[in-house]
Amino acid sequence: MLATFAVLLLAGQPEIRHDLRTRTPVLTYHDMVPDRGPGALWFDCTPQEFEQQLDWLAANGAHFISIAQLYDHLTRGAKLPSKAIAITFADNYLGFYGRALPILRRRQIPVAMFVHTDFVGSSIGRPKMSWGQLQELDREGLVTVASQTRTHPADLRTLKQKALNEEMAGSKHALEAHLGHTVRFLAYPNGKFDSRVARAAASAGYEMAFTEQLMPADRSPSIFKVARYVHTKYRRAWSDAYGRGR
Repeated sequence: MLATFAVLLLAGQPEIRHDLRTRTPVLTYHDMVPDRGPGALWFDCTPQEFEQQLDWLAANGAHFISIAQLYDHLTRGAKLPSKAIAITFADNYLGFYGRALPILRRRQIPVAMFVHTDFVGSSIGRPKMSWGQLQELDREGLVTVASQTRTHPADLRTLKQKALNEEMAGSKHALEAHLGHTVRFLAYPNGKFDSRVARAAASAGYEMAFTEQLMPADRSPSIFKVARYVHTKYRRAWSDAYGRGR
């Protein structure tokens, strides 16, 4: 019964094509910190580390694509450049704006930023970007601003249905109200999801949602379960897609 409901809910929505011969990695970064000092966490990245990783990818022939290009490829078979790779960022950290964005602008690398909307502009803990900064990024076009729910629950699977629906829909509505256009994409906080969570994403009107499973995006089980590698595993991501780099 549950499986039948899922099929009915997703009916008419594009899914990942089964005939794709590509293996396209997607990376996810979090905060950008000035240096790896005592307060740095394992998933932080410094500008120097970021530049080194981008240099390594470029030296191995990487072509950086947007997640909209990835979506078109996964659902319609749209052609990608050789050795395509997509980069995403999570959590809307202000460190992205000051430390990663100048690097991305200089290199003209498209990325996505997933935002938990109830904390936009917050200075509690690690500061978050403001609506004005997100609007600037959105207008410029290099950064795809997307959803990471309203409050970034530690595990969406534990929420009751009403709360889960509000996390999904509330974030989408807030982003669309501030940006003035449809927001198509979502990332599950901490990469945690199940089939019920994926159905809630589809029901809220998203077109694609990301996990943190370790596999190329083309091998993901669903367009609402698209895999990403945490950036510390960038060499594994490349190896899984294109073989060992140099």
